[in-house]
Amino acid sequence: MSEEIKKLKQEIYKRDIQIRELKKLATKDPLTGLYNRRGFEEEVSRIIKDISYGRENQDARRHFFVDSISILFFDVDNFKKLNDVHGHKIGDQMLQRVAQIISGKVRSVDFVARWGGEEIVAALVGTNEDEAYKKAEEIRAAIKSRVKVKDTAVTVSVGVACFDEDMSFKELVERADKAMYVAKHEKGKDCVVKYSTR
Repeated sequence: MSEEIKKLKQEIYKRDIQIRELKKLATKDPLTGLYNRRGFEEEVSRIIKDISYGRENQDARRHFFVDSISILFFDVDNFKKLNDVHGHKIGDQMLQRVAQIISGKVRSVDFVARWGGEEIVAALVGTNEDEAYKKAEEIRAAIKSRVKVKDTAVTVSVGVACFDEDMSFKELVERADKAMYVAKHEKGKDCVVKYSTR
């Protein structure tokens, strides 16, 4: 009987490891090791829900330490051209290096994800728009000084948006994406732009 229990425990342990691996595969990007879009959305949506609840329920508010969240939306400038000229292997290595720098410049409570292609997003928990802008500028400068492809500095365009009342995860990311678009297509790339309603 004890031998059967031992085997059963081993089987449960093996399955537990497999389940953890499957969860990791479902929420992580294999190239960069960052969250993928799905994992990022799950984590950030949970925080947005908590912030909204704290704002709507004054009695509960004192128990919530987080009352803001900001999104930084990074897009590697001229990525397609660099990829075409130097090859996908170099492009992948460059993207991994950019991901490492972004991850290394945020706190353990923050979330970083590969959004798709050469786009990376970061959620800064408990950070207002001005703090997020400063962090985005710090990361942009670090990438420019540390990532090179054949002596050419790699740059990023960054959009910043901060959570506002009655805003969904999708709306928050869209605002950061729109600000990044302005940085890339109207401000000449290699810069940080805050989302504006104007």
